[in-house]
Amino acid sequence: MSQKSTRNIILLTLLLILLFTIQVIATYQYLILPSNIGFNDFYSRWRGANIYLLEGRDPYGLDVTSQIQIEMGATHQAEGRSGFHYPLHVLFLFWPLVYLPYAWTQAIWFTILLWLIIGIVGIMLIYLGWKPSPIGIAGLMLGAIILYPISRTMLLGQFTIHVAFFIALSLLLLQKGYDGWAGVALAATSVKPQLAIFVGIWLVIWALFQKRYRFIWGVLGGGLLFFLAATAVYPRWILSFIEDMQRYSDVAGGRSPFLVLTDMLGLGETQVLRYLLSALLVIMMLYSWWRARHDNGVLFDLAVYWSLLATTLILFQTGSTNQAILLIPLLAGIYQLTKRWGGWKTAVLTIIILAGLWLLFATTLSGDYENQIMFLPVPFIVFIGLVAAEWQLYRSKQSLVLPSA
Repeated sequence: MSQKSTRNIILLTLLLILLFTIQVIATYQYLILPSNIGFNDFYSRWRGANIYLLEGRDPYGLDVTSQIQIEMGATHQAEGRSGFHYPLHVLFLFWPLVYLPYAWTQAIWFTILLWLIIGIVGIMLIYLGWKPSPIGIAGLMLGAIILYPISRTMLLGQFTIHVAFFIALSLLLLQKGYDGWAGVALAATSVKPQLAIFVGIWLVIWALFQKRYRFIWGVLGGGLLFFLAATAVYPRWILSFIEDMQRYSDVAGGRSPFLVLTDMLGLGETQVLRYLLSALLVIMMLYSWWRARHDNGVLFDLAVYWSLLATTLILFQTGSTNQAILLIPLLAGIYQLTKRWGGWKTAVLTIIILAGLWLLFATTLSGDYENQIMFLPVPFIVFIGLVAAEWQLYRSKQSLVLPSA
């Protein structure tokens, strides 16, 4: 590397640090101080880690959970909720923030989430080979930030954005041939493993068929590294985590979009429709896996997107924030639309959808809680997009098989 290149990298790094610092200060001054934003979901993790590192108490202990409930004003919740509830290695994503006042922690965390969202968009642009104009890039980044599940995730301070970032990063690293690091990136999604369960299984199966064993070693090695590092910090964490999950599972509740749909149709008591829809989606997902086992192009991407969709439609969620992982197929869908419709028509449709989601939220808001109808729009938009992609794929195959008239 030349001296000039090194100097440019140093200057760019310093510029980014300066920009990050300015954004943190502005967020603290103009968002955190004047508002009531508490990042409730993040506070439970931050406070649990804070209590462990500063006081030495079990972050998963019921006494710590009860203390967090009181501090959050959530004593109306069932005993065992609002605790740490995450694998301990989630701590490595915010360890330095544990020692800061929470107001400054909020400002830094909000800025980190914002940069991660921008990072997801940038990664997907590279992955898709998409080169929009500077205005188009700015529009995509702004649209991603104000997408309802993303904005809600930011305001709650959740780790779903981290998981989406690690999935996108794993895909890009696989595409570029850095299989080992791609596996480590996928292993990092274990901070919230339920969000990457299907796509993780698919990527490992695909790697086996492709004989890309470095990816699998990366997943296993990364997972082991995170486990051992967490164990070094708190040797008993895995036992405490299991105990905490047993308590939490009894009180967590939650619902899936399919459950919401069947309830709205008045079929919630039998659950037959929900099981049928779930089974059909799983069959489609498994079919997409089998079809793409020897592929590393369009079929591979569709298998990833079906896996992410199945995660959000089938698995139970406590809120719509888990749908932040659908930003990945949404960006891919927007890219395909720009190729068919052009940039402006696609932009108009995207703006209508973004505004429509917030309008639906505002008109159905139930007190301080989102209406369960908000579980439906984004997954079903992705579903429509995937069905359209499958139809286009089918038509393209037919045009190759059938003779022209």
